[in-house]
Amino acid sequence: MKVGFGKVCITPPVGFSLVGYFEDRRSEGILDDLYATSFIIDDGKNLFIIISCDLIWIDEKITKKVKKILQNDLKIFPKNISIHATHTHTGPLTSKPLGSIYTRNFYVDKSYIDILPLYIAGSVKIAFKNMKDIKIGVGKSRVEGIAFNRRYLMKDGRVITNPFNQKENIVKSIGPVDDTLYVIGFKENENFAGFIINFALHPDTIGGNLISSDWPGSLRRKIEEEYKTNALILNGPSGDINHINPEDEKTRTDKIKDIIAEKIFVSFKEIVKNMKFDKYEEISPFYKNFSLDYYSYKNEDIEKAKKVLKSDIPFDSLKYMIAFSLLNIEKEKKKNKKLKLFLNGFTVGEKLCILNLPGEIFTGIGKKIRETLPFENIIIAQNSNFHLGYVPTKEAFLQHQKNIEIKPDFDNVRISEAIGINSSYETLPLACKVNENSEDIIIKAIQEIFSK
Repeated sequence: MKVGFGKVCITPPVGFSLVGYFEDRRSEGILDDLYATSFIIDDGKNLFIIISCDLIWIDEKITKKVKKILQNDLKIFPKNISIHATHTHTGPLTSKPLGSIYTRNFYVDKSYIDILPLYIAGSVKIAFKNMKDIKIGVGKSRVEGIAFNRRYLMKDGRVITNPFNQKENIVKSIGPVDDTLYVIGFKENENFAGFIINFALHPDTIGGNLISSDWPGSLRRKIEEEYKTNALILNGPSGDINHINPEDEKTRTDKIKDIIAEKIFVSFKEIVKNMKFDKYEEISPFYKNFSLDYYSYKNEDIEKAKKVLKSDIPFDSLKYMIAFSLLNIEKEKKKNKKLKLFLNGFTVGEKLCILNLPGEIFTGIGKKIRETLPFENIIIAQNSNFHLGYVPTKEAFLQHQKNIEIKPDFDNVRISEAIGINSSYETLPLACKVNENSEDIIIKAIQEIFSK
């Protein structure tokens, strides 16, 4: 069994828009560089590649271009490639800002979009030059106190995302947290040959106008400096998870990413110290196409949205943004009918499964997947291969409906981000285009792979 790692800087020029909030933040400097880190595993018969990028999401066009380059240059089967975005909120767009109210008037130069796939593919070419015969070790532990479910039950019965401007009305956090840290280690003889790290937490700790890879980059640097080898960071199902405790006074600073990385790093070192390494003979890649349904809106909701757009409401108000996004989803649905997606990954015996999924997956879905699969260690990389948006649980959609029963209309307020949005952000058309059946469809697709 051989593995290889490669890394290429993908930091954009200063002056491009940073994606993550509703306001256009033009970058004014570089706090730390962004990277595409590649991992290849090859048993002589089967090969699989994972590329982790310090980006907020991966546009499908980028995925296709990277795969085409690798197929042409290295003869790699496209189904055995996955491109993951760590979801940093202080990086650039990966496509033109067309159609989405979320990135309205944002700026990224076409030359960066054109060259980005070449940089990403280049990291794989470097990884191929670094292939080594290895043993594999796997371990896990909990890292408590840095990840919090950001959906809260309020006194009026609604479930609100990040209601930190009305702390006095919070009853309790209403969703689960999975604070399990998964680590895969690779050794060539007695030397470390690389690591894969999987933890579920929104990389949204900085804010501001400086380019940064957030906590995944800080963690990667700590590991690379101490162990003198590469580290691939995969963000787990964290659609409803962030770093903010309601008791915190400061929700974002450039120091928080380092605090989070250090806490994870302490657990990481303990896992590695106790890790047992073994030889494995083969991997088993898997791939499955599946489709998700768009969210269905009532005719009255569509007509109401059209009236909002004809009014004099500012385009950066919550009410306008929701109306615009709703109509955009309807337009996309008429064109595409369904969201055509795929998942892929590989297994190593019963010891390990790495599963790559599209979208910002709610933690509850991730936990159900892990309960379903018959593997000792299950690494789930969300935000892979597509820019899909949030994939909430069925329960979250029910909470959304109850919210509307309690408060039928949205506030006509200007917003810059999801804090203070006074609604269930992850189920709004602003951020979610899938319907309530998505959880069941994804789990069923995964079950079908491993029931054969």
